[in-house]
Amino acid sequence: MQQNPQFPAGRRISHATILIVAIAVCAACLLGWSVAYTYGQLRTIAEGMLPDAVARWWPLAVYGPWFVAALSILRATVQHRRARRSWAVLLTASAMAAALCVGHSSRSLMAFVMFGVPPITALVCFWELIGQVSSKCKIRQGAHAQRSARM
Repeated sequence: MQQNPQFPAGRRISHATILIVAIAVCAACLLGWSVAYTYGQLRTIAEGMLPDAVARWWPLAVYGPWFVAALSILRATVQHRRARRSWAVLLTASAMAAALCVGHSSRSLMAFVMFGVPPITALVCFWELIGQVSSKCKIRQGAHAQRSARM
């Protein structure tokens, strides 16, 4: 594979690296949109039952553990460790967000799709983002092994 010119740090960037970064950026953007959309839905649900000051922060009860688990999974991926418990928290928080959003929508199929897809999209985008990070770690690990073998 042809490599681009060297950067000041002495590292080269390949086409595969650029592709991985592009996919990761797209996944991160979609993840942000999905969470922001669902956050608004959860806040609207809470406004019907809680005072405004509390309703504004209530979605953090769902997305607080979601983000902490996501960071834990990201760290575990970089460190080549498993994160089963964190994945369970992430899946539970995603299912709770989807259930709450769908449960407070009208009973039409289109409403189920409109309100249920964003929490699932957030989960899928995060999964893809982790896949990009783990593949990037494998590339680096492979490059390190090749350099070590040359010495």
